[in-house]
Amino acid sequence: MESLENNMLRILKLKKVWIPLVIMAAIVTLIVYQNKQNTKPRYTTERVVEQDLVQTVSVTGTVEAAEKVDLNFKASGRLSTLSVKVGDEVKAGQRLATLQSGDAQAAVLSAQAQLEQAQAAVDKLNAGASVEDVSVSEAAVAAAEVTLANAEKSLDNTKATQDQAVANAWLQLVGLTPEATPKATNVSTVTITIGGTYTGKETGSYTIRLDNPVNLTYSIFGLESRYGNEGSRLTTTALGSYGLTIQFSSTGTFMAGDEWIAEIPNTSSSSYTTYKAAYDAALTTRNQQVDAAEATVLAAEQALIEAEAKLALKQAPARSFDLASATAAVTAAKAALLKAQSDLADRSIVAPADGTITKINNQAGETTSLATPVLVLLSKGNYEITMQVPEADVAKLDTGQVADITLDAFGSGQHFSGHIAFVDPASTVLSDVVYYEVTVLFDNTDDGIKPGMTANIDVTTASRSGVLVIPLRAVKYDSDFKPFVEVMQKNTLATRMVELGLKGDDGLVEVTNGLTAGELVVTSKTNGK
Repeated sequence: MESLENNMLRILKLKKVWIPLVIMAAIVTLIVYQNKQNTKPRYTTERVVEQDLVQTVSVTGTVEAAEKVDLNFKASGRLSTLSVKVGDEVKAGQRLATLQSGDAQAAVLSAQAQLEQAQAAVDKLNAGASVEDVSVSEAAVAAAEVTLANAEKSLDNTKATQDQAVANAWLQLVGLTPEATPKATNVSTVTITIGGTYTGKETGSYTIRLDNPVNLTYSIFGLESRYGNEGSRLTTTALGSYGLTIQFSSTGTFMAGDEWIAEIPNTSSSSYTTYKAAYDAALTTRNQQVDAAEATVLAAEQALIEAEAKLALKQAPARSFDLASATAAVTAAKAALLKAQSDLADRSIVAPADGTITKINNQAGETTSLATPVLVLLSKGNYEITMQVPEADVAKLDTGQVADITLDAFGSGQHFSGHIAFVDPASTVLSDVVYYEVTVLFDNTDDGIKPGMTANIDVTTASRSGVLVIPLRAVKYDSDFKPFVEVMQKNTLATRMVELGLKGDDGLVEVTNGLTAGELVVTSKTNGK
């Protein structure tokens, strides 16, 4: 009995040891597993959607009594005209003052002329070449053909004339009477006289060998090879077939095997140098004259090719890329005209609303300042809203833009309409941030509106319909500041370069290229490196 109790006690003690160990091991395993899971990155994604996108500038301002509207130019300059005086009542849109604008007006006229010129180019392409233009081009082709024919004929004549001159000089050179010079080993004392005129085309020499002294037979080698020729002491006989003759002297002895050399041309002649120079000069002149005539032919051929190409261009319809280029030039010219007109308009002050002129700070001929308004207008509206707009948004605003207004006192459900009346060109720095004061006028009044009320103004500055949109936080930039996004494709990340368009409200941005609707872009990554 005691043994059984002791065994039970031992078992209980062992359980008290092992159970905590097992629990601790399980906890450690769970922690390790969770740590491994936590090291895996988790991605938050958004789909690329097609929707309308709006860009809105939202600013808070304060309602004030519409006592005055400061009016100024967008740039300083010399005041040219001032059309009102203090106390004058003016209407919205009425021109009140202008700066000197000769250069701006000239820029408008220049832009108009460039637009007309660009449009004329498009019209000309669409109309094609006139009959007169085609006729002129056809006449140019015909004239080029005649010029080429004349050049080719002149080349033929030049070649014939110069070839004959070279041939004549050659005949003079080789026509020098050759001299038969005996070899130093000769035993014969007889002399050989060579006559006639050489008519061959090759230069070289004749070797005359005496074969039989009895009957005066000889052989020739070199320019020609002939055997068994019969010579004479009494008369000349033919030496070969190129117009030369040979005659042995009436005195002197013969020895078989003796040889005489006759050079063609005869370099030993006193006239050789003169005739050789004349021949070389004839060759040089011939090459120069022929080269010049050939160059004239080549130039005439090129001129004909160009004339034919111009004719083909005149006869061909307008090419699509030429028309596209000309149309693009028209678009650019229109944009330049709008810019010039806008610059000219900035040289004028126009009344933003009905009202009364209460102050004039400049007179015609004076130089205006951005810090001081040229005119002060008391508008007929009861109230206005002044607001401080940060420099990042002020460039999006302009006078005349529609403003949607809510007042905290009325609640967000009641909206008032208004428009921007003035954008102060002078800046104000508040807490190291640059602001510009913008004035908004109510289009309609309400008896419940009071000075000092907080106003919330939304101005729609741009919009797009049916465009691809992603969250702006999904966009990253590479080292060249080019935008890209990470796209999730079947649990795999892919980097995609994109082109962005309008940055809209709610942190959305337009994608003009690089993505398609329905794709998933990564907006954030957590629990991973």
